[in-house]
Amino acid sequence: MPNLSQKKRQRMLEFLNKIKEEHKNDDEMLIALGEIENELVSKKYGLVWEEHEENVDVQMRTNIPVFTEVKEREITAAPDEGYNFLLEGDNLHSLYLLEKTHKGKIDVIYIDPPYNTGKSFIYDDCIVGDEDSFKHSKWLSFMDKRLSIAQRLLSKTGVIFISINDYEGAPLKMLCDSVFGEDNFLAQLTWESTTQPTNAGRAKFSIQKKVESIYCYAKNKAEKNDFLLEEVKNAKKYPHVGRLGACRFEIIEKSDAGTYNRDSMKFTILGQLPRNGKRWQIGLETARELERQGRLEIVDGIVKKAVYPEDENEKRTFSPFWSHLESEKVGTAQEGKNELNDILNRAVGFDTVKPVALIRSLLSHFPSNSIVLDFFAGSGTTAQAVLDLNKEDGGSRRVILCTNNESDICDKVTYPRVKTVITGTRADGSKYSDGLSANLKYYRTDFVSRDEEFLSDALLEHIAEMIQLEHGVKIDGSGYRMIMSDNEADCLFQNSEKLKAIKALYIAKNVLLTTEQREKLSNVKIHIIPDNYFLFELREEAHL
Repeated sequence: MPNLSQKKRQRMLEFLNKIKEEHKNDDEMLIALGEIENELVSKKYGLVWEEHEENVDVQMRTNIPVFTEVKEREITAAPDEGYNFLLEGDNLHSLYLLEKTHKGKIDVIYIDPPYNTGKSFIYDDCIVGDEDSFKHSKWLSFMDKRLSIAQRLLSKTGVIFISINDYEGAPLKMLCDSVFGEDNFLAQLTWESTTQPTNAGRAKFSIQKKVESIYCYAKNKAEKNDFLLEEVKNAKKYPHVGRLGACRFEIIEKSDAGTYNRDSMKFTILGQLPRNGKRWQIGLETARELERQGRLEIVDGIVKKAVYPEDENEKRTFSPFWSHLESEKVGTAQEGKNELNDILNRAVGFDTVKPVALIRSLLSHFPSNSIVLDFFAGSGTTAQAVLDLNKEDGGSRRVILCTNNESDICDKVTYPRVKTVITGTRADGSKYSDGLSANLKYYRTDFVSRDEEFLSDALLEHIAEMIQLEHGVKIDGSGYRMIMSDNEADCLFQNSEKLKAIKALYIAKNVLLTTEQREKLSNVKIHIIPDNYFLFELREEAHL
């Protein structure tokens, strides 16, 4: 595909040469044109790369991306709960559509993009190898388009985590500073991805990489909520038994030397004075109140204060959100690989699978009703982490996965994994677990030609998918209904029982409800379609 920056620069240089020729006798003009030329060809400080165009960009010039539901892949294991989504197709197209349904609504994004190692990064259906002189530019151009949309998808309190290795780590940091803002950088986390050294050949004599980075940015650092922390239960020990139960004893004496000398702090407690060279740390009034409460005791001949668990309810202890994620707590890449192989009951052949515990650990710092997005879904670890957390704490998190079907990954890995963890049954019929209470809808990206004569009608055929995605519901003809014509509206209002069941109604803009009909729907949320989603495209093609 063309190098757009190079072409633009070449056109400008050619134009400059033409002007130079026309003003070849004007020294002042030639000097000025020379300075412009130097600026065009000189390097700039900061992250500069050649902008590249992808096939997926070209497709959108003449086509509008849409989602088509694959209904036979729907999974319903929790009829009264919302839906999660698996979006198959190029993630740039999926993100383009998600911006219509989820702009400013995503709470957490976790992505594990291709690392551009010369083996795994595919750009325009070709592997970008080490010999490609534009390998970094292509990767940055690829990531910039997707991260720019991701920034717009994040809620005002949203946070994104991006896994990366050393190869593109520094360029990614600079790119993220540009997209999200340097001030919104939160941390560079390190994950202990391996604990096993390589002992083959010369590798064992080299520096061996033990960690991978995870960059963390906020949509707006000033708006971001505090991270949720896990409370440490029983952080304090109560090894003794006092008059009121399990307790620990504190000494209430301190040195009486020098400036600490206080004769007023020497009086009897439980009939005893402080030991020689000591004085009490508490005053007479406090001492008498503690005596009255039975919270002072003589232990091994010394007056001590009994401290009970209920005395320290306000002194809660929390586990910090450390920037280093230890393998002992969140697992290694090998453990992630083993988990995936176990779920699918076969050797998948992936070597860089993130363990579920790693993603669970990141997501545990956010509210239990968060909307989570992973637009490099890979094997589907993020989905399993979300569903596991919901089971653990009764949360209502929803997850949206985006992945292409390169090498059949969506068909043979991502979808089977999610289906297995929800249903508890593997694709081969063997039992994996008791399953999880969750629902899933499966979409594929499709296209509607911009030259379509009846473009509005063609887009309407895919509106149900957009409605379901935005609201996490199923258009079931009962609680959630679409009305596409006046005739459908009249039929609905003839059945009072159907009206009672409606939770939300989605009505085509050409359907006109009467005043009486609107009164009957006073408690129902009404959405007008298709303007909610494809108004821009319809105006762009002069269909409105």
